[in-house]
This record gives sequence, structure tokens and C-alpha cells, in this order.
Amino acid sequence: MRLDHNCEPWRRPQLGMHKANRSMAMRWKMGALCICAVGIAVAQGVPDRREERPDGVKRALLIGINKYRAVTGLQGAVNDVETMREILIKRWGFPPGNITMLTDEGATRENMLAAVRRIVAISEPQDTIYIHYSGHGSQVEDLNGDEEDGLDETLVPQDGRTNGIRDIVDDELDDIFSGLRTHNVIVVLDSCHSGTATRSFDVRARSVPQDMRIGLYKTGVTGMTKRGINPLKKARLVAIGAAADDEEALDGPIDGNYHGFFTYALARALTAANSDATPRDIFAAVVQELGRLQAAFGRITMPEPQLEGPPEALDQPLFANSSRAQASTAPGQPRIESSGARVAWLGAEPAPGREIILVRGTTLGATPGSTWAIYPPGEAAFAAGGARSVATVFQLSGKDARAILSADAPAIEPESRAIALLPAPSSSRIAIRMTDVPRAERTRVEEILKKYVKNVEWVGADQPARFLIDMQGDIFRLLTADGLSVLGEFRINDEKAAAEVARLASRSANVVGLLALDNPSSQLRINLRVASSQSIASRDIRLASNTAPARLHIRHPSESRSTENSLQLDIDVNADSYITIVDVDSEGNMTVLFPNNYQHGDFLANGAVRAGQHNLIPDSLDSGNRAGFYWDYGPPHGTDTVRVFASSGLATATAIRERINALQKRGAGATDDLGELRKDLSQSAARGISLVADRSPSSSGFAVPAGSVDWSAASVTIQITD
Repeated sequence: MRLDHNCEPWRRPQLGMHKANRSMAMRWKMGALCICAVGIAVAQGVPDRREERPDGVKRALLIGINKYRAVTGLQGAVNDVETMREILIKRWGFPPGNITMLTDEGATRENMLAAVRRIVAISEPQDTIYIHYSGHGSQVEDLNGDEEDGLDETLVPQDGRTNGIRDIVDDELDDIFSGLRTHNVIVVLDSCHSGTATRSFDVRARSVPQDMRIGLYKTGVTGMTKRGINPLKKARLVAIGAAADDEEALDGPIDGNYHGFFTYALARALTAANSDATPRDIFAAVVQELGRLQAAFGRITMPEPQLEGPPEALDQPLFANSSRAQASTAPGQPRIESSGARVAWLGAEPAPGREIILVRGTTLGATPGSTWAIYPPGEAAFAAGGARSVATVFQLSGKDARAILSADAPAIEPESRAIALLPAPSSSRIAIRMTDVPRAERTRVEEILKKYVKNVEWVGADQPARFLIDMQGDIFRLLTADGLSVLGEFRINDEKAAAEVARLASRSANVVGLLALDNPSSQLRINLRVASSQSIASRDIRLASNTAPARLHIRHPSESRSTENSLQLDIDVNADSYITIVDVDSEGNMTVLFPNNYQHGDFLANGAVRAGQHNLIPDSLDSGNRAGFYWDYGPPHGTDTVRVFASSGLATATAIRERINALQKRGAGATDDLGELRKDLSQSAARGISLVADRSPSSSGFAVPAGSVDWSAASVTIQITD
């Protein structure tokens, strides 16, 4: 990308988010619950606003299956439901005794149906019911004529596809759900019925082929021919789908553990969501997290989350009985929850020396290298900048995690609480796996790339890879991790081309490292869009953004600027913040795009933005804009990742900019300053350590109260063509 000022070129990378104008492939059965694509169906009654509705009971049924008897297993499904259990208890107030878990051998067809029938039978009108399924999905021939494509969607129980055991058909579940006496029902299905093969390590589609044993199903269709018990509008139904029906739900290694990609993103969204978060709010957070995973895994494609339902229902709280009045806050500052914990938390117990134990830490991502902010016992607000201590995990012990307190941090009390501050840093090793390369050629390829990639690590089929290398004729190709995009090519005797391919691979550590800078518990919310993207609304359906990169082309000198060749971002935050826009281009170059030396003094000085205001950056693509610069797309083509940081304090924003600028000057492969930046950001969580909030108004015109240092990040990707 070029940052242009008075026609002076400045090489810059790019960014983008794309919103799709395509219909959601989700089917509604019994007017209530979607059993089609990976997704959530939320049946929410809208109470008469003249009446004060009392709280009901919160109940949950969580089903996760890794170990199937007759089909390929998964690795993240059980972790999914264990994580969701912690979040439902710690963040959303579900009593532990009201949560039923069925995993692996316990999740047979008989047990699954019995558990669903039970939770339906005991439900009362004001109850909130959450049902979560992580596992395989599939299809079977439709026997009652209620499917346009002639296929019913199914869930595959642990004993599914064994002799005499049929899948659980959507019609069966609809028949059971018709007995619900509450409209406050959330059903999460992290499975899919239509998946494709993937070449990426251990990223598996959560689907199995259609069940052709149609005779088994002909004996079970009695009483399942009804549909439409609750019309869509009447039931105020909302669906958040993780994939269209021609896409796969993914299961793979994330931050040191295995999860369904969709459940992981959903868990991140629900962990820190406000108590009155709507499906629209949750969806936006899921989309942002999936975008981060897409770039971190080096994938060109990703399942496209989708949002569907009556427009008015999209603004109702996801958990209808969880919304309560909020404590008052100063204008422009994040809202603090007045009751219950603001985010999901772990119990933290002192251990000998400077060690502590994070109880059941693996359920919320406490993996080695992750950083946690420690608060006193009983803490619920978890105010930014108010932690007592900061600790870094160094070892796992079963489900628990052992962590070490920072050198200047005080000892913690028993029954302290910990919230996630930073995920584990990415490895500086560049993992490459060769596929479809004859054994005779492998040694030579390894020798060539090792010469130019000092931190290369050759991995086998049972290990994660950042890149793939295959062979087509006499040409070797460097591919993205999903095998869907060619990044570079070389021949065995063309060392110059091989060196260029190696350089592309070596710089990928910067992308992953930048994406690992994340604050899961931040109160700051960043909404980030390419300005030309539009959401689409109709009478009953709102189509939502997908995770495919926006596609723009390199701007030629004779072309006028447009949103197809010059970037314009639309950014808003929920609190007064200082924003920093960082780009990593397809060659791994890292650059601070904003603030920059070309911007005019009256345009977002210091990167300061007000709460709730939409900010176009730059403000216009016309000549003589107020910003004083443009972001034009120039070589190289490929996929860029842009990370936007928001900070409540200028000192924290300045630290981010200085560290990234230092990396830019040092060039590709420099990762030490990212480690230093992680240290800066972790220190900002605790009172009195290093980075503190600004005490006086800056040129931006707003000041940040003491003890409220907070930061957050969001990403988008963009694909540049010639």
C-alpha cells in the first residue's frame, strides 16, 4: 500500500473486511430451532414491557463428542463444552447443579434424546435454557417432504453409524422442542452436514457422509410430519450460523488446545460480553475473532458466520433473563456490570514461592506462556488497570495451570480470581510441511530453504504447519496452511526464486506474533469495517458479514481513487480511546499506518477517537481531504493483515507505536520487540506498574481517570490483486 500525500508515494500495506450479499443457508423447523448449519437458534419471547417479568431458572445441557465408535473422531468437542460450562457458571450465573454434561461414551443416541426430553419436561415459562452440541453432523433423505433439498439434517451421536443406530434427525428434535414452555431457549450446534476435505494439519470438518441406511429412518418418522408450530415472526427467532450449508465447521488446535473454531470464537464473545449483549453484539465479536483465527492459521477461506431473524429481535438480549440495569459510568467510559462478574474468571490459589495455581485453567485458555491479571477474592467488576498482580503460566498440571507472579508483584490471597490478559506468544519457528513431494527431492528442498529460513522447522502430517510445499511437474509451490492459495513457486535449480519464497515464509512470524497481542477481557470494543462494505436488511432477515478477505486491486497511476483501489476504514469504539493501525503485508513487513506524519493536525490528533462516533480514516478519497493522506494499494499483491489497537491511555498507545516502529526499522524476522511489547501491555494491567493512565488532558481533549488503563485489538484481512 502507498500512503499518498501531495502525490508523494509512501509504501504501506493494507486491510479489509467484506460483507456478503448472500442468503443464509439455514432452515427452520417447527418454527423454532435450526438444525442445519453450525449455528445458534435463539427462541426469545418478547415480554409485555408493561410487566416486570421475574427471573426463572437457568439450565444447560452440554454435549461434546470426540471419540466416536464408527466414524472419524474429533479433538476439540469435549474442550468446547468444558469451556462453555465455565463461562455459563462464571459469567452468566448458571448454577453448576443445573448443568448436565454428556461427553464421549455418555453421549449415545439414547442418552442424548433422554437428556433433551428431560430439560424440556422440567422447563418453566420464565426459565432460560442453553443446549450446546459439539460433534459431527450429517444428512439423511427427507421422508416427510419438509425440506426443499430433499435432505434432513442430523446430529451424529457417539454410537451413530453402528448396527441399528440412526442419527438424530432434526425432525426428532423439533418434535421434542415443541413441548418447551419457555421462549428463552438457546441451542448451539457446532457441527455441519456438508463439509469438504482440508489439507491443513488437524483442522477437521465436523461432518460425516450422508447416512444411506434409509430403512432405519422409515421406522422413526411417525408423528414428525408437522412443522411451523411457532411462526418465525411470532417467536422472535434469531439464528447465528457458523457456516453456510456448503461450508465446513472446523475443529483444530487454537492457543495450545483443541476446539471447534466457532465455539472458540463464541466463547471469547460470551466471556467478556455485557449482560445485555444482543445477538448482533455477539455476532460482531464472533466475526472479529474468526478473522484473527483465519490470519493466524494462514487460511484463505473460513466458514462464514451469518445472522438471521426479524430485525427487531436482533436487538433483544441473548440471555433474556440476564439483562439488568448497569452501574452508571462517566461519559465516554466503558460500562461496568452492576451485578455478577463482568467476565469469566478462574480461581487463583497461592503456591510455594512466587507460584500460583489457576484452578481448571485449561478450560479458559490458561496455556503455557499466557498472561493473567490477578484480582482479590470476590472481585466482579475486574476494572482495567486495577489488578493486584500479573502472572504467566509456565506449566499445566491436569486441568490446572501453574503460573509465576511477575518480579514486582505482591503475593496473592487464597480464593483470588484471575482473568485472561494475553494469550501465549506465537512460536518464532516457521513450521513447513511437504506434501506430494517425492522422497528424492525432499532433501534438496530442505537444504535450499534452510539456507534462507534460519528458524524453519520441518514437520510431519501429525504436527501443525504454517505453510505447505507441494510439487507440480518440476515446480515447487509454497501454499497457505489450508492448501488453497499459492504464495510462491521455484524450481530446484533456481536459487533466486527459492530465496524469494523462503523470505516470504520467514516473515510470517510477524503476522502470527502481532495477532497474538490480544486482550480477551478488555472492556473496550472496536467495530472495524472497510467503509464500502454494507450490511443488508430485509423485513425478516439481516444478512451478516462473512470472513472472506475483501478483494481490492493495485491502483494504477491513471486511475481515480475509489474504494476498490484505495483503503478507507470505518472505526468506532465504545469508549474514548487512542487508536493505532498496524499493517503486516503479504511479505511480512510490519508498518504503523496510523497515526502518521502526513495527517493534518486537526484530524484525530494522537489517534484520539470519541466513544460512539464513526470515524472514516481517511475521511474522504477526494482531493484535498481533511485527513491529509490516502492509503492506495500498490505491490505486492497477496493477503494483508491489519491490526487495530485501542487504548484508554496515551502512554500505552505510544508504547505500541514505538515497539512496532522499532520492528519496522529492523526488518523481517525481528520478533524481540514484540516480546517487549507484550511485557509493556501486561504491566499496564496492574496498579502502579510501569505504564499508567494519563493524568492530564492531551491535545485530544479528553483525559483518562487513574487506574483505568485498558486496551483492545481487532483485525481485518484484505486480498490484493493486480
